[in-house]
Amino acid sequence: MGGDWGTPGYRAGVTGSTPDWAGMAEANEREGRRKRLLRVGLGLAGALALGGIVVAAVVVQGSGGTTPSADHLPAMSASASSPASGSASSPAGAQSVTPSATASGAGDGLSLGPAAQVGSVDGHNGPALTVLGHSDGYAEADSTGVDTATSFTVSAMVRNDASAQPKAAVSEGGDAFFSLYLGREDYSTATRDRWVFKVQTAAAAGNSVMALSTTPAAIGRWTTLTGVYDAKARTISLYVDGALAQTTPVPHILPANGPIEIGRARYKSHWADAWNGSIADVQVWAQSLAPTQVAQLARTRSADIPAQATWLRF
Repeated sequence: MGGDWGTPGYRAGVTGSTPDWAGMAEANEREGRRKRLLRVGLGLAGALALGGIVVAAVVVQGSGGTTPSADHLPAMSASASSPASGSASSPAGAQSVTPSATASGAGDGLSLGPAAQVGSVDGHNGPALTVLGHSDGYAEADSTGVDTATSFTVSAMVRNDASAQPKAAVSEGGDAFFSLYLGREDYSTATRDRWVFKVQTAAAAGNSVMALSTTPAAIGRWTTLTGVYDAKARTISLYVDGALAQTTPVPHILPANGPIEIGRARYKSHWADAWNGSIADVQVWAQSLAPTQVAQLARTRSADIPAQATWLRF
């Protein structure tokens, strides 16, 4: 029988029907190698195709196609140099400041925050603290201010450069809340944009008693604010440029164990209401000044009774 030349296992030039076992083994080995190479090639091609899909997806996402929006990113806490919650930036045309040559600028027992500056300010004769509504713009006295269990008076010349939000010019309190607060109120419709002298009666929210101005808080103008607590009459009074604005009954005042703070106040264990503008002539008395004495203070920047403590004075 003639050999089948197209069938593996039969060698060329050999007649007869006897299988060529060596040839068959060699052919089988070649076929196995071919199949293995084919599988490897197909696997490599698949991997390259998948890699191309991944690269394309990365490129699309990097171009903004599927990047999460800022609304879904976690909120970032404010840094020390960023504006505090509720603060306003300084408006155009705010006062210029000539820095003092001394480190603190006042030399009267004040520690300044990193964003606070003391120097000469337009419209005021003497040193003034200037801050821009930042959480690190403040000055802190080196000693405790007044005893809120007895009569006292607190006064300051202020320039307000904020058009909104409550702002603390002078305060004193404890770790959780202020006890006294002199500045600008803007919390509700009833207290919108008013000068304020307020006190805290308990260490919890909703326990403030206020004495408010009847006219809006001036912007960009120096104003003398004076708060008086009469322990015998149990009243607080606010004076604006020496004139009585309001007297309000108060049962008592939360004890204060901290120093005088200039440019900020303590509320719910956080610093709040960072001042935006300038503050000067901060004075406290361990007694309630009479209306005539407050009027004199507004005219001459001094009362006939020496203050218990002063900061940012001549």
